[in-house]
Amino acid sequence: MGIKFTNSEEKLEKFLQPVYTRECEHFKLARKFMNKKNYRQAIKEYLMSMIFTKPDTLVYKEVSKAYKKIKCYDKAISHLVKAKTMSRFDSEIYYELGLNHLLNANSDEARKNFIRTIKLDPDNVNAQIQLAISHELMEEYDMALSIYQKVIEENPRYIPAYNHKAGLHITLEEYREASKLFYEILKVNPAYYRANLGLGICFDKLNKFSSAIRYYKKYIARKPHSDTTKSLVGRICEIYSKKRDKKGNLRVVK
Repeated sequence: MGIKFTNSEEKLEKFLQPVYTRECEHFKLARKFMNKKNYRQAIKEYLMSMIFTKPDTLVYKEVSKAYKKIKCYDKAISHLVKAKTMSRFDSEIYYELGLNHLLNANSDEARKNFIRTIKLDPDNVNAQIQLAISHELMEEYDMALSIYQKVIEENPRYIPAYNHKAGLHITLEEYREASKLFYEILKVNPAYYRANLGLGICFDKLNKFSSAIRYYKKYIARKPHSDTTKSLVGRICEIYSKKRDKKGNLRVVK
């Protein structure tokens, strides 16, 4: 179960956190660079702010996000570990640690941090989804499916949970189960065009080509200029061609 801390201990820890960093000009400039998506320059300014002020959890978290943006996950993790030593109750730190470990192909460490995030913030649905993804990458598919299902039951309008669960069913070649989830998505949001693509793929794999074409066309109508549409047009032409060949063969055979 772990150690439980009293509210007074938690408040004391937060009170003892230094607040000087946010007043530093380098820190303010770093934030401006972050807003402009100039992450490398932001990192330089964050690091400069650490020289001129006593670093707090805020600067460690923010510089880690900049490192994550440039895919330097090890450095992002090292700064988050420093932040964690200063604040054991900040769920964002554990969530960011989980994301960086996941991006760094360390699914087990990601899993541990997402579990810690959820313990601190049980309503963090994103952390629950990322926990399921961690299990999925570890090939613990039953666990991943059960987490997705739990999120769906508790948040019946949360489309990402349906999407991820459907995607896993497709990976497992369970196309009927996946199609049911895409139908549920359209009940929640009929305008969610990606569900039409998912249904098209499922019916295509199930050799229900007329249904596949119908849903492919619905997707194409919403995204006529996408690269996916170009591929779908090719697939539709291929299906029609096979149908014509099949009919031609039937006429030849007597």
